[in-house]
Amino acid sequence: MEAKQLKGVIISVEDTLLNTGKIKADVFAEVEKLMAFFSTRGIKPVLLANRGWTVTGSSGEKKDLFDALEGHFIDLAIFSPQRDTKVPLKPSSAATQYVLNEMNWKSNEVVYIGSRDDDMRTAVNGKMLFLRATWYSNNTDYGFEFSEPKELARFIDTLCLREHFWSHEIKDGDFEYYALAPFSTYKPEFRKYSENGRAAAKFGQGDVDFWLGALVTSMYFTGIHQRIDFIAAYPGHQAGVGNDKMNDDLMTFGKCFNKGYLHDLIERHTTAIKSQTARREGKNIDHHNQLNTIKLNKLPTKNYGKKYKNAPLKRNKTVLLVDDICTKGWSLETARKYVERTGAKTIMITWLKTINTDIETIGVTPIFDPYKATIFSDIPLGKTYNYHTHLVDREASEELGEQLQQYIDWDWPI
Repeated sequence: MEAKQLKGVIISVEDTLLNTGKIKADVFAEVEKLMAFFSTRGIKPVLLANRGWTVTGSSGEKKDLFDALEGHFIDLAIFSPQRDTKVPLKPSSAATQYVLNEMNWKSNEVVYIGSRDDDMRTAVNGKMLFLRATWYSNNTDYGFEFSEPKELARFIDTLCLREHFWSHEIKDGDFEYYALAPFSTYKPEFRKYSENGRAAAKFGQGDVDFWLGALVTSMYFTGIHQRIDFIAAYPGHQAGVGNDKMNDDLMTFGKCFNKGYLHDLIERHTTAIKSQTARREGKNIDHHNQLNTIKLNKLPTKNYGKKYKNAPLKRNKTVLLVDDICTKGWSLETARKYVERTGAKTIMITWLKTINTDIETIGVTPIFDPYKATIFSDIPLGKTYNYHTHLVDREASEELGEQLQQYIDWDWPI
């Protein structure tokens, strides 16, 4: 699918542009900066509201709120049935679709900024990434939270306006893989962001929010979210499920588009040997180290809520498999082998891809039950995907490094 660029934002009034009750002037001053920021970046702000309001001016006169906002924010476009009876009511998908049609936008050329459950439902129905404003008050648990307008502006400036979303792409039949950028702590051009990414992935240090934000926005603007049904993170080496660095953001991303996050789908039933440990002890490990230590949970938990009563994975379903740093690809390839035994398909994504290392697939396995621990032996490797052949965008790493530094240093444009 063709990658899209951010063209506009749909904004709610209540507790987003303005707070209910007495105006919080200090916060509104930051909202004004946010609206000015949109103008400097060529992003069109659109207000979508179900009803109108009357406000009291400084001299006590009554004014229409929309008129006042238009006078204050000259780039703001307003859609409301109060002004145009053809505008459908939120939270229906027809409301956001009406805006998209009028503005000639696609759904993933827009993000939705709101603060309430009604905003969340509007964004979900419109298949839009929901950015939750909590700078006036915290009204819902859904969406990616921003406690001040500056945080949201930084997110948009450093992550939503990128032009290079994936450095690596492999699309070969049922094998589909993407990575944000190459990984190397030795090459100077990759070192700084690679060290930051490794610290974020392994220890929760670095800038975790940047990496997860980069992953989320790359998936959104390239339309991958439109082709999946479930999301699962590959577990670490220790026995257990899920990935505590990614669980919350991947679940939030899934909820934005009504996709289930299955934190316990992939279970590490036996602790796997770390490659560093194997080298230290003089052991050789291969893909069997992954094949023999995971299994799938037949009735996983959706969004940390209820367990499924029937197996959700089946034919015509697609699971997004996410991991942090890919070397030869044995981890996600193992998960793909297990998922495909259920009849479902996969799309695989990692934060980073180790440089100059080919991805090796796993060959034909005997028929096995993906929901039971299985010990394999003598499973051959399959097709190899050359690192350089599938390095499709060499500018992605340079842009990611620049955006990471900008994210760290970010302040309002002067």
